Amino acid sequence: MIAGRGMLAVAGFQWRRLLAPQRLLMAMAGAAFPAAVVLAARQIAGSLDRDAAVVLLYALIPEAICMLGLLVTMCPVVADELERGTWQHVVVRPGGRWSLLSGTFLAAVSWTAAVGILSLALTLSVAGLSGSGRLGIIFSGLILLSCCGRAALFALPAVILPKRALVASVVAAIVVEYLAGFLPAVINQLTVSLRLRSLLVEWMGWRRELPPELLLLVDEQPAAVQVTAVILLAIALLTLAGTILAWRQFPPSEEV
Repeated sequence: MIAGRGMLAVAGFQWRRLLAPQRLLMAMAGAAFPAAVVLAARQIAGSLDRDAAVVLLYALIPEAICMLGLLVTMCPVVADELERGTWQHVVVRPGGRWSLLSGTFLAAVSWTAAVGILSLALTLSVAGLSGSGRLGIIFSGLILLSCCGRAALFALPAVILPKRALVASVVAAIVVEYLAGFLPAVINQLTVSLRLRSLLVEWMGWRRELPPELLLLVDEQPAAVQVTAVILLAIALLTLAGTILAWRQFPPSEEV
């Protein structure tokens, strides 16, 4: 009960910070960027091929917007406390470390997902695609899963290398999610990108249309398995980050 209240308190605090005018302006600019790209592409090409537009939407929102949003909301979870000199107050509170981690995770996921869904609504409104309602449902699910999985992934460098969490998270995103994420599916089972890509292919009904070389990059399991895999991966990563954070010590004189 105490841990739950602590998590909600931290999430509320983080949300109030994110609602500052400067951060709101940055969020609105980020949300509008995919719509601007799609609108420009539509004006240049005259009309957009539906499948190509869906791939562009996927690259811009569940991948780019969600990734960037989580980098600026999840990565500073420990670094902010160290910089403000409030780490000692967190440590002495019962469940303080876990509340800090889980509350920041909740705020990062909810905030980034909200920005992503707003961006999705803006982009679909200017894309002129058929079946926009169904696409909205599909991409809303991909956005939520992307935020949960990637926020848990970025929690690890945030607690291991707090002063360099942003750089470490970018490296993790490139190496784990993009380089390893495009290995054949049979040897690549622990990346969020594989699960999201497989869900997109299944929900769009593209599996029978893909050439054999691209099918190697997609997992054959049904959607329920892909969703469960992302949730379990997020739980495992967040639990590992919480365990590491519980043992980490940051004395005031330590160079982190």
